[in-house]
Amino acid sequence: MRRPAAVIGLFLVCCTAACTLRRQVAPASPYCRGGNPLAGVYHPSRLRVKSRCRVVVGTVSKVVFEPYDGDVHIDLRPDDPSLLSSGNDRVGGNLVVELIPFDRARVAVPEEGARVEVVGPWVEDDQHGWNEIHPAWWISAGRIEPASAAELRAVQLLLQTNASDSS
Repeated sequence: MRRPAAVIGLFLVCCTAACTLRRQVAPASPYCRGGNPLAGVYHPSRLRVKSRCRVVVGTVSKVVFEPYDGDVHIDLRPDDPSLLSSGNDRVGGNLVVELIPFDRARVAVPEEGARVEVVGPWVEDDQHGWNEIHPAWWISAGRIEPASAAELRAVQLLLQTNASDSS
């Protein structure tokens, strides 16, 4: 009689501990988003999500506004080099951070040399062979530079064309 009671007691203790541990897991950042982490990204099929939401701290090496897809490309020297792959050597050993046009009205564009925290999906770009944060959902410093109506129309057309090509 004691043995079944001990087993049941141990089971209940383990269940309680497991439930407590699960409840204490918090998201990496309040800026993490639910849903498709690649929503609004041009050619998302080239990206393999390594982590749905990652917080990265580092120093901005370069900022480039790309006219083709409206993304802002940010080269970030991360404090944690484990976020890089050997392909990141082709971009100066930086982590590529991409800010998509739809988010530019709420996500800051940092200045070169700024120390920032970035939040977004950590992905591997199979086309380029490097790791990225794409899209950036939050950047801790910089200024808001919304995409123009023309940039938003152009990226919307790219996304529609991409969607019809993959159907």
